[in-house]
Amino acid sequence: MTLGTHVAFASVLYLGGATLFSYRPDWVSWALAAVASLLPDIDLPPARIGRLFWFVAVPLERRFGHRTLTHSAVMLLAVAVLVAPLLAVQPLYYWAVVGGYWSHLWLDMLNVRGVDLFWPSPLRVVTPGNRHWRLEVGSKGEMILLSALLVAATALVPLSQIGFRDGLQRLLRNFDIAREQYQRQAGTHWYELELTATDNLTLQPVTGQFPIVGVWQNGLIVERDGQLRAVGPSQTSHNLYPLKARLIQGEPLRVVAERVAMQGHTLRWLVSRIDQSRPYYLLGEVEMPDGRGPAMTGRLDSVDTYNPASYRGGVLRLHYARDAELGPWLNLVAVRGEVVVQFWLQPGEAAVMLGPGEEQREERIPAQLREFL
Repeated sequence: MTLGTHVAFASVLYLGGATLFSYRPDWVSWALAAVASLLPDIDLPPARIGRLFWFVAVPLERRFGHRTLTHSAVMLLAVAVLVAPLLAVQPLYYWAVVGGYWSHLWLDMLNVRGVDLFWPSPLRVVTPGNRHWRLEVGSKGEMILLSALLVAATALVPLSQIGFRDGLQRLLRNFDIAREQYQRQAGTHWYELELTATDNLTLQPVTGQFPIVGVWQNGLIVERDGQLRAVGPSQTSHNLYPLKARLIQGEPLRVVAERVAMQGHTLRWLVSRIDQSRPYYLLGEVEMPDGRGPAMTGRLDSVDTYNPASYRGGVLRLHYARDAELGPWLNLVAVRGEVVVQFWLQPGEAAVMLGPGEEQREERIPAQLREFL
C-alpha cells in the first residue's frame, strides 16, 4: 500500500482507540503512530522511508526481500522491546508506536501478495481469501479505500476528544453514563449535572444545572438551592429520580484533604478551625453518644435516603457534610472517630490549612446555683 493509505489507516486505528477506550489523543502520540506505520517498508528502497534510509533498505531487500522480516511478528516483537522505555515516559507513546507498526502489517494483508507474518516460516497471511477482492498497490481499489479512511479519520477527530460513551451520553442524556463518567474522572475537575428529574418526596419536576459533590448508592450527590440531594434510580435512597442527565466539565479541581482525630473534641471545635469562605466537605464517622440511646436523623423521610449527616446509635456519619448540617451535634464530645476535611480549590488558589480552633466552654454549674457561690 502507498504511504498515504498506511498513515490514514494508522490514524483511524489511533483515533478509533481513543473513541472506544477514552484515552486522550495528542499530536505527539498521533505522529508516532503515523511514523511507525511507515517503518515496515524500510525493506523497500523505492519507498519514501526506504529512500531516506537507503543504507538499511538496500541490504534488507537483497538479503530477505520485501514483506518478510520487517513485516513479521518477529520484528513487531523486536520493536515492542526496543521502545519499551517509552512506557516510563508516557504509555500512550509506547502503544502508539506498537499499534502504528502493527497497522502496516494488517493493511498489507489486504494486498494480493500478503505478508510473511510468521517469518521465517514461508506461510503467507492474506485477507480476504478471494484473490479478486484483494488490492493492488496504487490501484483504483486502494484509492477508494484511502478516501474511506480519510472520511473515517475526519469523523473520528471530534469523537476521539470525548470518547464513544461520552458522545453517546451527550446524544442520549443517559444518567447512568453520566454517573460512570463522573466516577471515572472525579477529583480532576469541577463538574455540574444538567438534569431533568422528579422529586421523590413531592413528585414535582426538577430542572437545571447542579454542582456535583460526590457519589451515593449508584447515584450522584448534587447541590440544589444550597442543600445536598442524591440523584439516582432508587426511590428510597435518592431524593431525585433522573429522567435526563448530562455531565458538564468545568475548571480543573485540586482537593486538599486533612485527617482530624476527634476523640475528646466537639464538632464545634472542628468547624471553628475551618475557613468558612472556602468550599469544604466533611467525611467520616464519629462516636458521640448523647445519653438518649439510638437516634434517627432529624429529617422526616426514609433513613435510607441520603443525608450529609446521619446519627444512629451514638454514631454520627458524615458524607460531604458542612457546618449547616451539624447543628444538633455541634456540642457533643466525641468518644472516638476520625473526620476527613476536604477543601476543594479553584486553579491558582493557595492551599488551605486548618486553624487552631476553639472549644466551647461547658457550663457545669446550673444557672440557679451560681448566685450562691
